Amino acid sequence: MTKVSERYSLEAIKARADAAARSGAFVWTAPHVEADLSRQALDGDDVSALMAKAKAQGLPEAIKTLFAGEVINGSENRPALHWALRGNADHLAKAAEFTKQAEDAAAFATKVRAGGLGFEVKTILHIGIGGSDLGPRLIWDALRPHGHTRPDIRFVANIDPADFIEATEGLDASSTLVIVVSKSFMTPETKANAQLARDWLIAELGEDKLNAHMAAVSSAPDLAQAWGAPADRIFPMDSAIGGRYSVWSSVGLSLQIALGGDVWEAFLAGAAEMDVHFRDAPLEDNLPAKLAMLDYHLHTLRELPSRVVLAYAHRLRKLPDFLQQLEMESNGKSAASGRGELAAMTAPITWGSAGTLGQHSFHQLLHQGTDRSSHEFVVALNAGKAPGEAYPANGQELIANALAQAEAFMVGRSEAQAEVELRAKGIDEDTIKARAPHMHMDGGRVSTMIILEDSSPASIGALIALYEHRTFAGGIMWGVNPFDQWGVELGKVMAAEIDDSLSGGAIPDKRDQTSRRLIDKVKDARG
Repeated sequence: MTKVSERYSLEAIKARADAAARSGAFVWTAPHVEADLSRQALDGDDVSALMAKAKAQGLPEAIKTLFAGEVINGSENRPALHWALRGNADHLAKAAEFTKQAEDAAAFATKVRAGGLGFEVKTILHIGIGGSDLGPRLIWDALRPHGHTRPDIRFVANIDPADFIEATEGLDASSTLVIVVSKSFMTPETKANAQLARDWLIAELGEDKLNAHMAAVSSAPDLAQAWGAPADRIFPMDSAIGGRYSVWSSVGLSLQIALGGDVWEAFLAGAAEMDVHFRDAPLEDNLPAKLAMLDYHLHTLRELPSRVVLAYAHRLRKLPDFLQQLEMESNGKSAASGRGELAAMTAPITWGSAGTLGQHSFHQLLHQGTDRSSHEFVVALNAGKAPGEAYPANGQELIANALAQAEAFMVGRSEAQAEVELRAKGIDEDTIKARAPHMHMDGGRVSTMIILEDSSPASIGALIALYEHRTFAGGIMWGVNPFDQWGVELGKVMAAEIDDSLSGGAIPDKRDQTSRRLIDKVKDARG
């Protein structure tokens, strides 16, 4: 496909957006979710070209490979089976194994809630990092109004000890269950925090009560047992399930306990509905696939460097953080997967905030800055509504702000309009002439509106599965492998080497001069 950025003048964008809105052809649906792309200024020719590109990249075949449980992660020679944790997987060899794992986790969650550990669990201290942390944090925020009143969940991720200190401040160890989530049980940050948790429990309760307050999710049961988790409280992680796609697995054990089985099952069911849609819908009606095509269009063809996600729901305030890992760790790559053609520009920078907070910080740049982004609004139609309660007035105001921001990005405001507004306020002419140029916003700033039918567990499950499948399809469009993360691995290796040098080991010759100077500086400062 040829570069299309030259075709998108401001006036052309506005005209295309108006035509798209009038046609209704760019409101796309899937279970529990609607996506309004009218303001993306696409036309029928764009969609046809993107469909052709998706087919040329082998996207339909890749979707079949994914759901067949065949190898799709080429660099690690693995399938990607996160979707199988939600159902629709009876054809897989691992179906019975996954069912047994889910049953074991559910039984333990029920036991904890019933007081079966010998004490009432009032708080879960969840220790993990990356996918073992971001997904559970997001879902806990999103679904806690639907869950039980107890236990609460506190999270620890950062290797900075201040994170652990803050998480345990005021915490009663006698009513706390510590769950460590680490596939290898060797991730430095998680290993360090697990040791802090062990030391804290011993100091508060004594070593004889230690094991009663510990559980783990890991593929290294020997290491988890050495830490202190009883063998019957170690839940497995499968190698075919990547961390950033793993919230549906035993990684979500804390959520299963705190939310309850009914909420957890509804969450999985909503995701399973999206799985069926992605698996079975033709490309022309396939929402995750079409959003991936949009990403290719915006960030490869139109060369927009970033996408800002604006979650107009307080309970989804962690969504931008979650998507940063899901999308940038999956598709922020320049190595060809061997499927289709490698794109010149792959995944954009994904960032964002909760609405309306961003309106009072970075929206100024979005409206008038020189570097443009694609904007993605996420809105729930029942914004602000707690289960069983009436609609609050400020929930409607939240939605109104999202709709207003999206329109303002597109239509902007001319200098002449600014002059009219200022005169209506009785501002003198000299001030008007000086101020109006600063109020000009050229508009033509594209956006997508993602609309959830509500904020129920099923809708949240469908939303997260939508983003997972969009990310996978985006990797196929860009010609990269969305399931490995070799850039992360390099940093881990180098951090361990530098930590050894800081502890007194020799500085290897391969360290560059800046690192050598900084190592010496840190050693001098810390004695």
